[in-house]
Amino acid sequence: MDEKLSLAEISENLRLIEQTEARILAEKILSGEPGLVAVTGQFGSGKTTTTLMIAHQVWRQGFPVTLLTQDRNFLNYLHLSLPQDWEIQYVDSSEQAWLEAIEVVTTDSSRAIAIDQLTYDNRKAILKAMQTGHWVFAPIDTPFVGIDVLSHLKVWQYSSEEILANVSGIVSQMLLPKLCENCAQLRPASLEETRLIYPDSYEIKELWYEQGCPVCENRVGGEYRYGRCASYEVLQIDAETKPLLSDYLEHNSLRALSVHKHFTMQQSSRGLVKKGQVGIQTYRNEVLQNPLFRIQHLWEQEQLRASRIQQMFGRFVTQHLAEELMSHQGFERIIEGEKRDVTCFFCDIRGFTTWSEQTAPTDIFTTLNQYFREMIDIVFQYEGTIDKFIGDSVMVIFGAPVEQIDHHLKAVNCAITIQKKVIEMNRLSENEPIKIGIGINSGEVVAGCLGSDRRMDYTILGDVVNTAARLESKAQPNQILLGETTYDAVKSEVSCRSMGNLNLKGKAKAAAVFEVIYSLTEED
Repeated sequence: MDEKLSLAEISENLRLIEQTEARILAEKILSGEPGLVAVTGQFGSGKTTTTLMIAHQVWRQGFPVTLLTQDRNFLNYLHLSLPQDWEIQYVDSSEQAWLEAIEVVTTDSSRAIAIDQLTYDNRKAILKAMQTGHWVFAPIDTPFVGIDVLSHLKVWQYSSEEILANVSGIVSQMLLPKLCENCAQLRPASLEETRLIYPDSYEIKELWYEQGCPVCENRVGGEYRYGRCASYEVLQIDAETKPLLSDYLEHNSLRALSVHKHFTMQQSSRGLVKKGQVGIQTYRNEVLQNPLFRIQHLWEQEQLRASRIQQMFGRFVTQHLAEELMSHQGFERIIEGEKRDVTCFFCDIRGFTTWSEQTAPTDIFTTLNQYFREMIDIVFQYEGTIDKFIGDSVMVIFGAPVEQIDHHLKAVNCAITIQKKVIEMNRLSENEPIKIGIGINSGEVVAGCLGSDRRMDYTILGDVVNTAARLESKAQPNQILLGETTYDAVKSEVSCRSMGNLNLKGKAKAAAVFEVIYSLTEED
């Protein structure tokens, strides 16, 4: 008979758990409050070894350990030799026998308990041990991992309250075939495959592929020629994570957990691919064939997409509006494109070339950054959307992406406030003053997102935009010009005067133009 490997040899510093993040998190669980540490994995995944290895850590901390099993051949099958002072007890396969065994073991308040497997017979006994403040280590034969194990425990008739009060952590593992060194090839992957491993990547990356050869395809005695490596998921359950996990168990509401509390199987498996220990085809075939992991991947991609969209809007609208957009019932329609009644204005520094020639380069950027910072704050104050910056010119939208009934008036009042702010800035600055002209127009446009996966922006298209730009080009310093539609909407609220019909570039007919009359001081 082959000599058994000592448990002490493989459990030192949890070295069997190769991924540093998973190992550190497992150690953090053991430094917390005692409770159940459940180890999950499918049959043959090595979860019993991992369970004993974790129990060995608390033994090294000074906790005596009792191993309970109802399999009298357990030690014969076990390929490890246990510490001599571990107490081994065999329990009859009945609920009462397990309860009686736990009653005896828990009389020692310092004793840790290892159980060879969670079963229907011992589920109540395990709960009793947890409730008495003991460390309990038990493998569970299930494909569920991480957070989903908590739901699985409810199948064993544990309540949500009992689970969160008495479970300290979940360690899940699966074994993946190692990459064959004989035929492995590092080559550029498709963007789709790249995102399996680098989910937020916009560029293709090189990944390890299994080409297939007689060596790696040869199985000796049913074993993989190059062996297997373990992928882990570790979840710590403590005061920080319990409220989030309670929402999940009671309301099926899942929010992201801190990476310092939850190391996922996806992260672990991706790390193995990045290191060249596992090939991309194995990841696709072994990991993503699991429905839970496939759903996690799709959910992750959707979260990344939502995050990218929120970041995209967040550059141009207030955070509150960005969040409102994300929860908007017609959000997909907003993204894909729709007709909208909006007000658009362009704002441009008059005589920028001359001004920049008279100003030191460092002062140019200092002044412009201050100007844009103040301007953006004012636009957000009036719930406008920054469409784009074009040099020293800015395009702003009111009425999209979220509908505004009074977008005409908001745009005009925003323009007046910006003009007054620029006048105030000039008064306080020692540099050459800047002066701006603004053109505003209203009407129907097509609004939506344009671009690609690499770069996408929300914008509006239509004659309304072109006319607003032409009005801005006609505006003199400190002047605000309105198109006729905007004027008709605000004339009862804002003082204006007619500029007559002006010829605008690109327009076949002269257009009626109006100037906003406002005080040049900050006070009205």
